Amino acid sequence: MSDFTPTDLRGFIAVAASGHLTDTADALGVPQPTLTRRIRRVEAAVGADLFDRGGRRLSLNARGRAFLPHAVRMLDELADGSAKVARLMDPERGTVRLDFMHSLGTWMVPDLLRDYRARHRLVDFRLHQGAAQVLIDRVLDDASDLALVGPRPEEAGTELGWHQLRLQRLALAVPEGHRLAEPGAVPIDLREASEENFIGMFPGYGTRLLLDRISADLGFTPTLVFESMELTTVAGLVSAGLGVALLPLDDPYLAPVGLVLRPLDPPAHRELGLVWRAGAEPAPPVDLFRQFVMQR
Repeated sequence: MSDFTPTDLRGFIAVAASGHLTDTADALGVPQPTLTRRIRRVEAAVGADLFDRGGRRLSLNARGRAFLPHAVRMLDELADGSAKVARLMDPERGTVRLDFMHSLGTWMVPDLLRDYRARHRLVDFRLHQGAAQVLIDRVLDDASDLALVGPRPEEAGTELGWHQLRLQRLALAVPEGHRLAEPGAVPIDLREASEENFIGMFPGYGTRLLLDRISADLGFTPTLVFESMELTTVAGLVSAGLGVALLPLDDPYLAPVGLVLRPLDPPAHRELGLVWRAGAEPAPPVDLFRQFVMQR
C-alpha cells in the first residue's frame, strides 16, 4: 500500500465536500497540482479511484463514499491521540477535563478557573456538569481527569484520590411562617420533619445522596413531591411553600429569601472536594491544576 499523510486525507475530505478541485485548492492555499497529487496518493493507497471526474467537477463515486467516513475517523483518531500525548507533555498548553456539580457552577468553578487562567492562559479546559455519582463514574472510566463533587465518595482512598475543599453544615429549609420555622437558626432534629413533603435533588445528586443517607440513619424515608437538578430551584420551591428541603447552610449563592434555615442536630455536613482516578498516569496539565486547587 502506498503511503499518504494526514494532509493528503484532509485534501481528499475537502474535495469530497466541495466537488471542485480548483476552488478547494484556493481555499486550502495550495496549487491545484499539489492538491491533485494528494488525492492521487490517497487513491493509490486504497487501490481505487475515489472520484468520478467530469471537467472541473469531482464527484465521489461508490468507492469514495465508502471510504469517506473512515478517512474522517482516521483524522479524528489522530487528533484525539495527539491531544492525549500533549496532555502528557506540556503543562501550559495541554487539556484538563474537569467535571463539576451544577451547584458549584455559580461560584467555586468560576473562581478556580478565573484565577488559574490568569496564570496559565493556554491551558484548554473541557468542562462537564452532572450529578455527583455520574461524575465519579466518569472519573473512574477515564472520561474525565478531575471532578468537583460532594459528599466524599465511597471510592475515595481506594479507586479515587480525594481532597476536601470545603465543609458546609447542612440545614433544614422551611418556608417562613411554617410550623418548624424558628428564628435565630435554632438547630433541629431532622426527624421532626419526617411527615413533611420534601423538595429534593434527583437521585445521584450530592445533596440527595446526603438526604437519603441521613434520613435512613434516622429511620424514615422522606416523601419527595418534586425533584430537581438545581439547588436554587429547590430553595425557590421551599420559599413558595411547596415543601421543606435539605440545603447547605453557607452556600454563597443560596440566599435564604422567604425561607428559614435550621442547622441539623446532630450536626451533619456536606463535604465538597476534588476527586481523581488513583493510579492515573502523570499528566502535567492535570497535575499542575490539581496542585493549584489543593493549595487554595
